[in-house]
Amino acid sequence: MLGKETIDSMGTLVLGTGLVSPQQLDEAKKTAKNLNVSLERALIMLKMMPDSALGVVLEAHQLVQSNTVSIDLAVRAIRLARQHNMGLQDAIGVLGSVHKKTGRVATITTPLTDLLLSCSMVSMEQVGRAVTQAQDTGMQTGRILVLNRDVSSWMMQAALNALILARDGKITQEQAKDALNAVGHRRISVEQALFELGLYVEKSGQTAKIGELIAMAGFVSESDLLECLEVELVKEKQFGQILLEQGLVTHDLLETAIVLQDMVANGTLRAYQAAEALRQVKDRQVSVYQAVAELDPPAQAPQKTVSPYELLVRSGVADESKMSGIVDPSENSSIKVGKKVLGAGIISESFLYLALRTYSLYKQGFLSADQAVKALAFCKEKNVSLDEALSKLGWFVPARMQWIWT
Repeated sequence: MLGKETIDSMGTLVLGTGLVSPQQLDEAKKTAKNLNVSLERALIMLKMMPDSALGVVLEAHQLVQSNTVSIDLAVRAIRLARQHNMGLQDAIGVLGSVHKKTGRVATITTPLTDLLLSCSMVSMEQVGRAVTQAQDTGMQTGRILVLNRDVSSWMMQAALNALILARDGKITQEQAKDALNAVGHRRISVEQALFELGLYVEKSGQTAKIGELIAMAGFVSESDLLECLEVELVKEKQFGQILLEQGLVTHDLLETAIVLQDMVANGTLRAYQAAEALRQVKDRQVSVYQAVAELDPPAQAPQKTVSPYELLVRSGVADESKMSGIVDPSENSSIKVGKKVLGAGIISESFLYLALRTYSLYKQGFLSADQAVKALAFCKEKNVSLDEALSKLGWFVPARMQWIWT
């Protein structure tokens, strides 16, 4: 837990920046106590963090201890410094130029904590402690709840996504509560819960969001996105501005992401291609147009395609000899193919759902044909869910795009 007496600033810094997991931090603290060494020394001994990262963290820690900067600003500056290879003081200067202070919410509860309380995901005592710690650190209440392990990151993501859908008028507050309860019982995404409850389905043809593109490019972690979503809900700011303020992107990278988002919206690129181009812009320091021009295969060239039939066969989920004569290989309706293979007993209902979700991600442009095949094959080979497969493969895709079955 984050104690108020010290707020464990070193632990908070390494957790908040995603350098270590809560489990790793616990192990490092035990090692530090047993060997009577500092926490930072224990982190190095256990090889949980490279020396280069620790140097920036130590510098930030000294600034926090001297009350020069808040823990929240230190966390954001560390992210920016490491992400864009700049000094900590330079990162603090950049953040200072983009940050616009927003007044705090006076009440102890927010729509987020109200939803969690209504579903009995947290107690009022836990919320009260988190609010106090949030005031002390400058962090968001939801982020503190996750750091305290009062709420899992999975449940926090579900709650935030449900609230955003409710805010946008796509579901009601009561439906958000119903969906979150379903998530808590089964550890599924809130989008899946809403789909199964018949309450909401994302429309086909939706473009990628800025945060999604940046996450697909590998620049932000799950915890980073959760924090940004919470800030978006609480402070009602533009997501791009939040990414800047949190030290996750620079102005140039954000502008590049916006250009690529437009290319996805007008059909010039698929979302997975835009994410790859964004990655190349950052890694190779090339212009967005050069990155797009050098995509392999080229963006203008015909891309590999996969039909529902081919997805099932190539992934090893269905035997081609059994499929022959039952399913037309050229049939592009995943629903029609799914009904036929399920009726013939070729695959189970659970694997049919996996295939439909995977094909949806491919059709909506968030996975390439090869990635779709690999993801579904991984599910079969390791006997894991699609969410687990995508996580282990290191691919971020928005859950909302997995339930558009056409």
